[in-house]
Amino acid sequence: RRDLNIKPLELIKRLFYFLAMIERYHKFSHFLKQKYGEKVWKISLDAGLRCPNCTADGKEGCIYCRNDSFSRKASLHNESINEQMARGIDFARSHLGIKKYIAYFQASTNTFAPASHLEQLYNQALSFDGLVGVSISTRPDCLPSPVIELLSDLSKRTDLWIELGLQSSFDKTLELINRGHTFQDFLDAVEKLKKINARICAHLMLGLPGEGRDEILITAQKISRLDIHEVKLHPVLILRDTKLENMLAKGLFSSLTLSQYAQMVVEFIELLPESLVIQRMTAEAPREMLVAPDWSMNKLAVLNAIEAEFQLRDTYQGKKYKRG
Repeated sequence: RRDLNIKPLELIKRLFYFLAMIERYHKFSHFLKQKYGEKVWKISLDAGLRCPNCTADGKEGCIYCRNDSFSRKASLHNESINEQMARGIDFARSHLGIKKYIAYFQASTNTFAPASHLEQLYNQALSFDGLVGVSISTRPDCLPSPVIELLSDLSKRTDLWIELGLQSSFDKTLELINRGHTFQDFLDAVEKLKKINARICAHLMLGLPGEGRDEILITAQKISRLDIHEVKLHPVLILRDTKLENMLAKGLFSSLTLSQYAQMVVEFIELLPESLVIQRMTAEAPREMLVAPDWSMNKLAVLNAIEAEFQLRDTYQGKKYKRG
């Protein structure tokens, strides 16, 4: 009955999203097609940059992290951005017939370098025909003023996404997984990025050590109140030669089942506003690195399980979103 009191403008807005998506959640692929009029291919790039949380000064990085898991080709960063872009475009054109692209600086922390060096890397990507945007994955504690100025200039030349690795809104969890930043750092980063023309995407992991359903849904509620545009949701992947693998072996941690993960994703998305774009709902790692969960290797099965959960609950994005 409460929904009957929705203002006409809000009702039209909701109908727009439902009719535009023809889905139970706001898919990134549909957003791109609506924006650019055709399919867009995201080309993953390794700029050979480092992470400040895993450097030669003794920091050991996140307990789940292996940076080489971002690419099945461990030597990718030995190629220039020009070479990686050319290869990615050739694949998208010849195998998929796609003619528009986003340069995705994915591996490691892609704002952790002097602004002058970053500018050279970004400019290489910008030189290709068919490029419609640049997406830069980074940490919330790696956006100093010179980098923000560079990103502001970049946003005037192409569409810009900044993907911020948050993982959890709980400082106790961030400390446990050795993220090296706080939730307030993320909030500060969002405030900086709101001043430039960039789309902000938050990366979040479901099933982290010490977190259950309550913590996951509280994080969703916090995210729903922020002025961001997109989210990526990932299951926690346990990789070989990580601290998380040792925790698993000692019985200090257990990963979610596929059913549990699908339930958590759906409940998370129910709490998000309809306008927020869902970039991803799962993640993969090279088979030779993955310890658990095995089900994460089958992306289609994961997405089908999530869709089935939406159908079972007869629910959709924003159903439990609380405005204001």
